[in-house]
Formats: sequence, C-alpha cells, structure tokens
Amino acid sequence: MGNKAYYANRQLVNSSLVSRSSKLQIYRTLVRPVVTYGSESWTLTMEEERALAVFERKTLQKIYGPVKDKELWRIQRNDELEVIIKGENIVRFIKCQRIRWLGHIERMQDTTIPKKMLYGKLYATR
Repeated sequence: MGNKAYYANRQLVNSSLVSRSSKLQIYRTLVRPVVTYGSESWTLTMEEERALAVFERKTLQKIYGPVKDKELWRIQRNDELEVIIKGENIVRFIKCQRIRWLGHIERMQDTTIPKKMLYGKLYATR
C-alpha cells in the first residue's frame, strides 16, 4: 500500500518544480500514514523494522535524488539520509505512535473494552 501511495504521487515527487522540503512533506503527509496505518497495535519484529526502514530509505533516495561526489554521481548513503530527516525515521515514528496510543488507553475509564483487553488475563485453557 505504501508503494501505491508513493506512485500515486510520483509526478509531484519527480517534478523539478517542487522543492525538496515540499516533497518530504508530501511523503510525511500522504505516504507514511498509509504505511503506518494501524501501527499502534503492531508487534514489530526486527525483520519488519528492517523492511520498513528499507522502504523509507528507498523513497527518500527517490525524493532527494543522486549527489555529485568527485565528478561522479551516486545515490545518497543511509547515514546522509538520517541527517536529512534528523533521526525521525519510520520505525521511531511507529514506536512513538504506540506510546501515544498507550497513553490514550491509560486515560480511558476502567470499564472500556480496550482497557479491559490491555489488562485482561486468560483464566481458562483451550
């Protein structure tokens, strides 16, 4: 779904008339929410975190394009992309969303279903 959201906005991302900061804003407002939909309840494994990070880096490399390094063009490295996005990667975003959702559940009344599910215990076997 993230690829669909990206390619639906590909003309804006590939346009030379749109600034890089606007392209990054397009990514943050149109693509990343599609990828992270429902992430508050995910249990992320290391493999899933890696796949999400790869998707984000691939998208950011397309947004920022190649750089000229000693007369040669190359794609930007992962550490350069981390500097550009200032450490606000997609995995950190998901973890912040999960903490935000936990705070939301904590503020609920004790009789609500989500809070009962969070603190519920199974007393029977199969």
